[in-house]
Formats: sequence, structure tokens, C-alpha cells
Amino acid sequence: MIRIAICEDETLLLNQLADTVKIILDKHSVSHTIELFTSGTALLVRAPFDLLLLDIAMKPLSGLELAKKLRTRGDDSKIIFITAHQQYAIDAFDVQAFHYLVKPVDVPKLETVLLKLCPSIQTERKCAIAIRQGTAVRRIPFEQVFYLEVINRKIHLHTENESLPFYGKLEELEPSLPETFFRCHRSYIVNFDHVQRYDKKDVWLNNMERIPLSKRRYQAFGLKFMDYLKESGDVF
Repeated sequence: MIRIAICEDETLLLNQLADTVKIILDKHSVSHTIELFTSGTALLVRAPFDLLLLDIAMKPLSGLELAKKLRTRGDDSKIIFITAHQQYAIDAFDVQAFHYLVKPVDVPKLETVLLKLCPSIQTERKCAIAIRQGTAVRRIPFEQVFYLEVINRKIHLHTENESLPFYGKLEELEPSLPETFFRCHRSYIVNFDHVQRYDKKDVWLNNMERIPLSKRRYQAFGLKFMDYLKESGDVF
């Protein structure tokens, strides 16, 4: 599922562009969601999207200013600028924009750009998790994640050297995680890549940490872990 945000301060153009993007992606069976914004300020307070389509000539915060703020906080969303002003093209690439389209948007050209971009987004989503901490955004490779833990309504992402808290729910995050991750407890998701051993109550990790394994998930954990070991070639 590719999460897309479109930001355009003219409502008619905003809806037309959203309809066009939807038609293109539906035509090519690309799973996606689209959210619409009429100001960059509203977009700034949201969690990162995979793809942003931004009008440059917005007020009071222009698309370029919005992109600079997003990049400063670590947001690496793909950006397509759409505007009537060709002179902004060089500035667009200063904020690592993927492409620049001039109004009125040429639909075949937009289709070509989207079809080039979407596979790379889908690949990146399979490799890392993006988390937001305050105004900063970080992308953590899945292979570095030891486990995820819920503490006081926050998710804490644990790597070998740090614990990164962010707002979210395991139920919403779980479907986007690769098959090496398993919900071993209502408050924990563990990465099999870092599991050393387990028993009926606990899972031991390679860094010697121990996390709980719930009784009702014990059997499913064992079966899934055995499948993981077979696929990795550790057992035959």
C-alpha cells in the first residue's frame, strides 16, 4: 500500500489531480491511499507519506518551502512538483524532487512518472520502517530492528544500541512488517533475525535481552520460527 498526499490550494485542481492519480494507479493495480491537503501547514503535522505531489505556488507556505522543512526534519518522501512556473525547476531538484510537471498536467507523462516511481517505493517499504519523533523522521532498516514494544501507549523500536519511541499501534504497524517479524505478545513484536532461543515463557535475543512469549502464542511462534529457520537454511 503506497500512501500518497496531494497538496494544492485550489480545490478544483486538487480534486482533479487526485482523480487522475487514482485512475492511473487503479489501471495498473497499484494498491494505494490518497489524502488531500489545501495547505502545506496541515501536511507538516502528519506522519511521513511515501509520495507527495506538491503545488509550488501555494500560500502562505509554498511547495518548495514545505519540501525544505520536510527534508530538514528527515522526511525522505518522494516528491513530484506540479506547477505552472517552469522557472522553479532547478529549485525543485535542490530538495531531491523525483520529478517536475508543468500545468496543465500531461496525463500520459504523469502516468509514466508514477509507474517509474511506484516500484522503488514498494521496494523501499519492504526494507525499512519510517518513524516520526517530534518533527524528525527516521527510516530504520528492518534488519536492524530487534523488537517492538508498547510502553505507555507508545511504540518503542529497539535496535542493538538504542530504543526509539514513537506514536502508533502495533495492530496498525504489524501488516506492513515482513514475515521475519512475529507478534509474540500483545505488547511485543520480535524479529526472528535476532532470536537466539525461546521457551514457553520467554524469547532470548542475540544481544542477551529477554522478552515475553505469551502462552496462547507459543505454539504459533514455534511453527513460524521453524519455517523461518528452514527458509534461512539453518535447519533441514
